Amino acid sequence: MANSMLKNLAAVQPGTSGIIGHLTWMSISELLISRDELRDKLKKNGLEGFMPAPIRLPDAFRRATNAKYRHILNSGLYENYLFREVASDTKTVQRNIIRETVDQKGRRLDYDGNAAVLILDKQSEKVNISATCPVAERLAIDAATKFDIYKEHYGAQTVRSVLTAILKSMAPTPVRPSGGVYFVPAKYQDQLSAMVAFAKSLERGEGQMVPMIDTSDMRSMVTQKLVDHLRQTLRACEESADRQLTKSQLKDLLENAKSVANDFTQYREIVTGDLAEMESLVSAIRTKVSEALMNLAV
Repeated sequence: MANSMLKNLAAVQPGTSGIIGHLTWMSISELLISRDELRDKLKKNGLEGFMPAPIRLPDAFRRATNAKYRHILNSGLYENYLFREVASDTKTVQRNIIRETVDQKGRRLDYDGNAAVLILDKQSEKVNISATCPVAERLAIDAATKFDIYKEHYGAQTVRSVLTAILKSMAPTPVRPSGGVYFVPAKYQDQLSAMVAFAKSLERGEGQMVPMIDTSDMRSMVTQKLVDHLRQTLRACEESADRQLTKSQLKDLLENAKSVANDFTQYREIVTGDLAEMESLVSAIRTKVSEALMNLAV
């Protein structure tokens, strides 16, 4: 659907003033990519400044030990196997596999918090395993194998975060309520081209940018989407106190709101009509961000 919408917009007849920007979207399937390969791809496209932080061993270990498994017993009972963190310090991280036996109604009948014990030695970068049952041992060995891969490779989530960071640096405005398709002002054309090229260079990665012709209809569409974006950002700031966000989540929300307000300056020559409402929304967003940051500092 997104691709069809982009093609339709690309078909708009050109005006006399070129383009006002581009619509863009990206898609990244599950992948594994080494740090060196990712750096090479970013560098090739002039985007090395967006290189993510090195992979931390504890993060790779936790990523490898997050699976859940259900084993069906002949008696109609079930065994659930789950990873739980037990201890973490400067030298080791311990994650246990717990086994719980439940009936068809989910009532717990038995519990073993040490079905398997996995201890990451940060110095040797090895995982030591002990287990009391074959199923837990198999799951533990599989997790240790994944750890050896994850400690050297980023996953799709990290790559998506990189693409999001690149996109946010170009004053994007979402054009669909569900996200996924964004308008980017024309001044960022070269960087947007680099981002799309980077996305396409990834295994099963896709990227698209479609020019938006400078017509009154296109300017009106961008204006409306920008107003919607500002309203939604302000509403998120106003509702943050009732959402019981963690401090980290609140900081991310405020940082995003601050960026949205600052990005407004990139749109003054694009948007149409009276700017009063947009300027009022931007002012309200900045006020909410300032108030929230002061409360965080207390």
